[in-house]
Amino acid sequence: MKKKFVFQGVHMIFNGDFSDDVDFKEGEVRESRFVFIGRNLDKDMLIKGFEACTTEEELRFKVGDLVVANIGKWVNGTVIKLWDEGMPYRIRLDNEGKTEVFASIDNNACVRPRDQKLI
Repeated sequence: MKKKFVFQGVHMIFNGDFSDDVDFKEGEVRESRFVFIGRNLDKDMLIKGFEACTTEEELRFKVGDLVVANIGKWVNGTVIKLWDEGMPYRIRLDNEGKTEVFASIDNNACVRPRDQKLI
């Protein structure tokens, strides 16, 4: 993504969003950086917890793949973008308004191949 995501938290109050005025520059190394300020923090636990959230897996679908998306009911659609706004898929639904939705997780509860039988 071109936009940087800024996340801040103090005690139990958290806020995060994509920055409107801070984009990655051409050629800039993209990295994630977390800064913790506190006393007696368990550094190893924090590192292991964040590393458990990473994935190297490729997404199941490509742009142009025909899918069904779960929007409270299953609706036919087409994948039109990958990793858009932090979501694995942007899907254009096969309706007259050409509604676009996100699949927030790459699993069968959110999005399935169109030819997969629904149970």
